[in-house]
Parts: sequence; C-alpha cells; structure tokens
Amino acid sequence: MRALARILGLTLLLICLQACGDDEGDSLTGTGISISDIQGSWNAIRVEFDIAGSGASLAIDVIQAGGSATLVIQPNGRFTLTITQMGESPEVTTGQMSVDEDLLVIEFDDSPGESEFFGVRSTENTLSINGPAEFDLDNDGMDDPARVEMDFERA
Repeated sequence: MRALARILGLTLLLICLQACGDDEGDSLTGTGISISDIQGSWNAIRVEFDIAGSGASLAIDVIQAGGSATLVIQPNGRFTLTITQMGESPEVTTGQMSVDEDLLVIEFDDSPGESEFFGVRSTENTLSINGPAEFDLDNDGMDDPARVEMDFERA
C-alpha cells in the first residue's frame, strides 16, 4: 500500500510539474541532462530491486548475484535494456525515453501511451537511474511492485 501511495504521489507531482512547465513540445533536452549526454552503450555495475513492507525488507542486486545488464540508448531516445539473472534467459525491455526537467520519461514498448518517470544522474562515464519497477522479489513466480536503482559505466 505504501508503494502505491508513493507512486501515486510521484505521478501527481510530475503531472503538476509538467503542467507548470513551458510548452515547447517534445524536447529531448531537460534543464540539466539531455539524451545526447547519455546516448551510447552502458554496462551495469548495480541493478538493485527492492521493496519494504510489513517490517521486512527484500532486496536483490542482479549484478552482485552473478547476473549482468546492459543499456543501449540511441540518439533519438530509443533504448534497449537487457537484464540477465544468473542461470536465466535474458529479459529485454525496449522503449522510448526523453528528459523532462531532470526526470527521465520512459514509454515502454509493451505499454504504449503510458509513461513512467525515473530519477536520472549522469557524468561523462556514469549513469544512474532509479524509479518504479516490477520484479519477483520473493521468488514465487509473480512480479511484485518494486523500486529499481541501476548504476552503469559507459562501455
């Protein structure tokens, strides 16, 4: 319930920010970062999914557990994220990203017309993304609402 409240609160905040922002169209440039800053190939050094609830906290770092992840961002904002957990087939996620203010706005190909908002930080050789996700944290075969924090180094 707490995660749902956070997601709803973040969504309302982002709607307000977008409504108050300038109306220059669908720009790929935000105030502090742009797609051109983060385009290219990235290798993950941390992909951590976590959820807290009922006094206990579950967290899984795919990289620390022997998995891998790569992110490729095209100059037009198209991206491919590939996450491979140890001993499992790769999970490939694709979509379109843009930057609004200092938030990464992502429309996943499997949910057209719906945008998700993520925090993003970047230097020339590092990229960090965090936000809402789904992941099978308790290994019961069902995805759970979660939060993801991903740190990448430029490939």
